[in-house]
Amino acid sequence: MPVTINGSPTHVLIVHVVVVLLPLSVLAALLLAAVPAARRAYSLLTLIVAFIACAAVPFAFRSGSELRARLPPTPLIARHVQLAHQLLPLAAAFGVALAAFVVVDALRRVHAGQLNTFEARMVDAAPSLRRYAETHRLTGAHRAATVLIVILAVATGVQVYRVGDAGAKAAWAGRLSSSATHTSH
Repeated sequence: MPVTINGSPTHVLIVHVVVVLLPLSVLAALLLAAVPAARRAYSLLTLIVAFIACAAVPFAFRSGSELRARLPPTPLIARHVQLAHQLLPLAAAFGVALAAFVVVDALRRVHAGQLNTFEARMVDAAPSLRRYAETHRLTGAHRAATVLIVILAVATGVQVYRVGDAGAKAAWAGRLSSSATHTSH
């Protein structure tokens, strides 16, 4: 992976995918958990955005490792890396839990005929899946998936903030004066 793209650090470019899409996915997942009416329209979109965001995390980590190798070591960079290590499995768990939530919720909506067009095609393509959905209520699995997605969404959102804050401190420490002088004309 190149360290720079057009003179900008690759890490900074990839990180923006993570810091925009992962919190957006977290908020959308919380919306899906709290508002059942939103699930039919937004479950698949949320899952796609979360997949892109979660897939970007290892690329951000790798590009950050390559950038770190070219920088002098500092405690701030070490803290940023430590927190990023914690985000890797958390983002993966969030993505998997969100996928499980979306699948279980769609299977539950089979009973009420509340599938969107894509979901209906998927269920129709797998008759055994439709039979399973029609014979199992999945109430316990749905509750468990909902609780899990809420916990992992909040934890992931907090961790993205912590990693980003540590990264910003590592990048900007000592570069901005806290007592900036302004002159008026």
